[in-house]
Amino acid sequence: MSRLLDAALVAAVLAASVVYALYALGPKSLRRRLCTALADLAAGAPAALHLGRIERRLRAAAGGSGTCGGCESCAPAPGEVREADGKEIRVPVANIGKRRVG
Repeated sequence: MSRLLDAALVAAVLAASVVYALYALGPKSLRRRLCTALADLAAGAPAALHLGRIERRLRAAAGGSGTCGGCESCAPAPGEVREADGKEIRVPVANIGKRRVG
């Protein structure tokens, strides 16, 4: 391969790793903006590329409902205000053990 092509491939891989690091370790607002920008790019792509599903998934990821991502029920509904009940759950350290399979 030519030196120019080698340098371009290395630069592309480094750029991809920097973008991934910013996405994974950066603030959530940056993550949402990146997902929105990628969804806009996918929406503007020709229909022959079939990027509709990817666009919908990126829009959903950019939506950010404010939940932890587990059950989707820990965040209040829009307009709903939940008050803290002041209860704490305390588990003794002795009760926390390793999982046993079998």
